[in-house]
Amino acid sequence: MEALDGQVFVVTGGKGAIGRAVVAALDAAGARTQVADRPEVDVLDPAAAERLVSEVLAREGRLDGVIHTVGGFGMAKVHEAPLADYDRMFDLNVRSLFHVARAVVPHFVKTGRGLLVGFSSEPGWSGASPGAALYAAAKAAVATFLRSVDGELQGTDARVAVVYPMGAVDTPQNRRDMPGFERFIDARDIAETIVHAAQRSRAGRLLELPVYPPR
Repeated sequence: MEALDGQVFVVTGGKGAIGRAVVAALDAAGARTQVADRPEVDVLDPAAAERLVSEVLAREGRLDGVIHTVGGFGMAKVHEAPLADYDRMFDLNVRSLFHVARAVVPHFVKTGRGLLVGFSSEPGWSGASPGAALYAAAKAAVATFLRSVDGELQGTDARVAVVYPMGAVDTPQNRRDMPGFERFIDARDIAETIVHAAQRSRAGRLLELPVYPPR
């Protein structure tokens, strides 16, 4: 297991419920975390993603990982979905990740190490979500994109991990949207799973991280 003491991690979407849990878990493991979130940093702007990476490197002198928690959810049957939903789902879930990866992967290749973590979902794992096809397609694209980046990092010690919350995460928004529902995944458990992946040695890396709700 690798100690995270002094390592620098950026958490995009770090002000959200999952992002805050990730920041807390990384801090507890000894890492130095940098929170990136709107309005200060908008990762839908490729130049902003580039600035984020360059500024962290200039300020901290190193960048060991990026945990990309930015994403979005939407439900609608295909024939009922507003046209704008296509751009919203793929912008929030895929485009934002592409901008972050494009900004940080050159640093990982140069140093030969680093960790990029992104979030897919249960539909990204199973391959379907009737009633939320655009969301499912975007999350499946996230998983495929990250696995492809992992292949491009072959020959280095840089790593990629795909997180799959296999159900609803316990956030204030989900509590409001799902009254009476109790089988939430605790965001802290997701965060601790990411820290566990970050601490793995090169001889036992983790790529797919499904996290399940209570039965």
